[in-house]
Amino acid sequence: MSELEATARKFVAAAFAALRAENAIPTSNFHQHLQAHVDFNWTAIQKLPAYAELVAAVIDAAPAGLPPATDDAGREYTVSLLLSSFLEYCVERCARAEDYDPGGVEVAVAVERLREVVNDQPYDLVVARHISHLVAEPDSEIEINGITILTDDEAGLVRRIRREIPDAEHAWKRIRPRPPYRPPYSLLIARTTVSGVDYHPDYGLRKVLDRFELTVALLTCANAQAAFQVSGASSRISGRPARLNERLMRDDEVSTVRRTARLTGTEGPMLEALSRLVDSAFDKTSGDEFWSSFRQALRNFTELDHTARYTEQLVQLATALEGVMIGAKEGEGLTLRLCSRVAALLASNDDLAQTLFEDLKQLYNLRSVIVHGGEMTMKEFRRTLNAISTVPASTGKDDDLDRIGYAVDRLRDIVRRAILARICLATGDPSPWPFRDEKRTVKVDIELSDDGVRAAWRAHWRDTLDSMGIGVAARRVEPPVHWLSKDDT
Repeated sequence: MSELEATARKFVAAAFAALRAENAIPTSNFHQHLQAHVDFNWTAIQKLPAYAELVAAVIDAAPAGLPPATDDAGREYTVSLLLSSFLEYCVERCARAEDYDPGGVEVAVAVERLREVVNDQPYDLVVARHISHLVAEPDSEIEINGITILTDDEAGLVRRIRREIPDAEHAWKRIRPRPPYRPPYSLLIARTTVSGVDYHPDYGLRKVLDRFELTVALLTCANAQAAFQVSGASSRISGRPARLNERLMRDDEVSTVRRTARLTGTEGPMLEALSRLVDSAFDKTSGDEFWSSFRQALRNFTELDHTARYTEQLVQLATALEGVMIGAKEGEGLTLRLCSRVAALLASNDDLAQTLFEDLKQLYNLRSVIVHGGEMTMKEFRRTLNAISTVPASTGKDDDLDRIGYAVDRLRDIVRRAILARICLATGDPSPWPFRDEKRTVKVDIELSDDGVRAAWRAHWRDTLDSMGIGVAARRVEPPVHWLSKDDT
């Protein structure tokens, strides 16, 4: 038995004695996953001589992952996270076996896992994101570009989170997170291999899932929205306690229409191509500016359900469209500029320029009333909805809220295609409409007044998508379904 293993067993014996004194063990059969600072006094256990001995043994044995020796507080804090995880695991194993013998088999298993982590044995850092309106078909589990998509019922998704992140109970502290009722649901899982005694940050994995959501939305216009996510280690013992981000979705109001992305596993190349396209835009819009209207437009487009009220959604999408289609010094005649540019660039056989112009004019009329504090009678409101091509005719009942959902969906699809068109028009040498060019000023409205230039710009952005194998993204999307429809659950 190594010095680390002997010291670990000695610590467990002392800690179990303290837990018995607190009546923390034996645990109840209902709650066997005790947590430091919640179910027992971890500060008191840290004062045990055996704890200090184990901290020193871990620092001495760990080859990597600890902060520099000059950062004593950081080293000890990192080790404290590891050892609280270790003790929780010992209690959990012993509770399930109903055997709290510090020298027994259950503790031996936990000590071995501690030794592996301290000796730099690799494990995974995992982020599991619960998401609505994005599912795997026809199978219940597929993998796309390193991301696992699992479609199951609520219980099945929770079981998978626990399997991927054994410490998940630590994250939700006995009360399992419950998302708003927005079926269908899936789980997006991203992972990366890590090792060492460290609090491994999950920011990189969260960015991977954010980008995946963005590219799926650009491809399909699905209103896929994350409800919550759990991050943590695949190892039950680690210096990275599981963490829950619960409020990723608003549940005070529900969108009245929905569009679900049904992925088959073949979309990987298209999503990679869209990701490269977004990267190219980021490269061209990055600089010393404090604020990037284009980057904010992408956030407004993907995070639509973070603002669930239809009034906020209209404003958010309209702001995104302005950030994509209008320059920083082009505020004059905003509505006319937007309607003209969108009609000129997005028009196609299945979405005529006149229809785009009129729909966007009506949508901006609603946006202006909301933003500028104007008034609109119910008669005017219904007349506006009636003028939007995608809004179903009224049934004569109180269906105004349902109908405005279709209006919001129309604006979102326009924003989606405008984003793609704007990025593609900034590609090429020279590009028709660069994001920034100190040597050349493009007067967009003058350019688009010419029939030949207008046709060339339309062809340019669609041909760019075609050349990348994602021409389908340029098309107008099919109508959404009502949120209570059984067609999509």
